[in-house]
Amino acid sequence: MSKCGKLDIAMDLFQDLTLKGLQPNVRTYTVMVGGLCGEGLLKEAKHLFRKMDETGCPPNSVTYNVLLQGYLKNQNYDDVEMLLQEMDGRSYSLDASTLSMLIDEIAAGSVDRSMLKLIGKLVPKEMMDTTA
Repeated sequence: MSKCGKLDIAMDLFQDLTLKGLQPNVRTYTVMVGGLCGEGLLKEAKHLFRKMDETGCPPNSVTYNVLLQGYLKNQNYDDVEMLLQEMDGRSYSLDASTLSMLIDEIAAGSVDRSMLKLIGKLVPKEMMDTTA
């Protein structure tokens, strides 16, 4: 979406949904959060992410991973730990792509190594299964 320069159009359509009495679903919100992150509009992405719960459409694991990747790609490390803690509180898992990005950022020294324990709690059990 954002790569085509269509974010403004997408935002207008998104806002039109609620004006027409329609409630965006979790997939619609997730796409919009991802588009905002892709443009480096992290404040707006976080606001929309928070608005989801307020409107009765809680973010899912995919939404959390999309926002977390946006924070990592845009070097917004201040919100990474907070978001990881929220994911833990909701029993959500990291996807492979997000986990890889986190490991790279820890190795580079951008993300504090003290978060390793928290990150370990968010790794899906099937990713940790060494008997497979």
